[in-house]
Amino acid sequence: MVIDIPLPKSKCFVYLRRSQDREDRQALSLDKQDQQVKQIISDNKFSPIYLPAEERSAKYPGRPIFGDMVKGIENGEARYIAVWHISRLSRNPIDGGMIIYLLDIGKLLAIYTPTRVYHNTPDDKAFLAIELAFAKKNNDDLSEQVKESYIIKRQRGEYPGPAFLGYINIIVRPGVRNIAPCPEEGPKLYDVFLYAATGMYTLDEVWKYAQDRGLKSPSNPDNLIAKTTLENALKRRDYTGVFKRGGSEWIQGSYEPLITVELYDKVQMAMGWAKQRKNYSTKGAFYAYKGVPRCGTCSMNITAYTKPKILATTGELASYTFYTCTKKSKVMKCKEPQLAEHELTGVIKDEMSNYEITEADGEVCKLLVHNVYDDYMKGQDRYSDVWKHDLRQAEKALDVLDDKLEHGVITDDRYQLRAAKHQSMVVRTTKLLNGSSQDAERWLELCNETFSGVTNIGEVFELANDEERRQLMLYLGTNWTLSNKKVALTAREPLNMLHKNTRKSDWRARPDLNRRSPP
Repeated sequence: MVIDIPLPKSKCFVYLRRSQDREDRQALSLDKQDQQVKQIISDNKFSPIYLPAEERSAKYPGRPIFGDMVKGIENGEARYIAVWHISRLSRNPIDGGMIIYLLDIGKLLAIYTPTRVYHNTPDDKAFLAIELAFAKKNNDDLSEQVKESYIIKRQRGEYPGPAFLGYINIIVRPGVRNIAPCPEEGPKLYDVFLYAATGMYTLDEVWKYAQDRGLKSPSNPDNLIAKTTLENALKRRDYTGVFKRGGSEWIQGSYEPLITVELYDKVQMAMGWAKQRKNYSTKGAFYAYKGVPRCGTCSMNITAYTKPKILATTGELASYTFYTCTKKSKVMKCKEPQLAEHELTGVIKDEMSNYEITEADGEVCKLLVHNVYDDYMKGQDRYSDVWKHDLRQAEKALDVLDDKLEHGVITDDRYQLRAAKHQSMVVRTTKLLNGSSQDAERWLELCNETFSGVTNIGEVFELANDEERRQLMLYLGTNWTLSNKKVALTAREPLNMLHKNTRKSDWRARPDLNRRSPP
């Protein structure tokens, strides 16, 4: 039944919705929507009823501005809608069905877009239903792409989200993003962790110290950090280089940790948020390797104990330390044998030796990177014209794509795929043009630290004390496992490239034969 409400044609709702697909161009999107909708109003001599811009996704029902518009149509305030694109109205079947229903009962006479008008006719409503269905499908496809990208990022150890306090988002290479410690806020937060780890201060005192250090709020850089935000940061395990996203399993990140696991544990105990962990001590004794490796068979923790023994030859009392799996797995029976501490030290040293280089090789490697650094500093401005040209071309290509999207020449999906390449070029060239020698100096410093750290690392490990041995293991890599009286690990980048089985025979080439691209 068609309800005929005598209203002048001039009454028209103007609906604008902020796109959720490209955060960096949302404000521009609203302006362009408004310009084209104003043209519709002018051409049809409408008296517009302007609604506040909707700033919510249309993936699910519940948008307040959209709801107000529907109520207004039902109450007879207007019988027309002007909108930039039909996908702005709905991307879910419930809201889409409501729009078609309003057409069916005659309270909504037509929907005006820059390219088409949808009247209350069978053909128009059929086309409208199809376009709303495609908007829903595009949204679902985007959701699947996001899920797949999160899975890939987790597999590569990339943090799948915006940077948190003390970190910044970075572009590792085109299409690959991660987080890194913030040069400004990272050191401040690290000092706060050290301050809290002493166990001498309350949370209020630690908060006061953080504000005195000038630690800023991550949501509002103009304000100092709030106490609740600081407490959440001090409890956050992500700062140790692991993260948990979309599951209960901790994932080893490929980003640089801000603090060590030991410092994190000290803070939790010092602030009273965790009890003394037994992973590192038994009956007051310190065990160098306890808590670092896990059982390679059942993935349970490796524990340690000290066993006293009277020597048959001298009658003296001696003690021996053994490491063994806790064997607490509920899904399998672990039969890994125990290992004496001196034996475990030997196999760890053997594994570390696979990554070590000699002092002579270390000096040659440092010479190579110094030569690359010197060349880069001399020709730092050599590529600026090329970068400026690439930047202009990328920005011009984005403008062309924007125009094509607005005029309906390409779809949203095709636009996203084609724009991604140009956006990454804009980010890359802007960073290169705005960069300074600090990146190159940091690169040189990291290279020198890497080569110094692995020079004779096996011998250094053998001569080190228990605490130093533990630190060397954590420096070399993560995911240490003990199985069949052998250890294995996941070496950190770029140390993983130094394993003797992956080195090329000519890896220590002469400088002029092994030049690298600028850092």
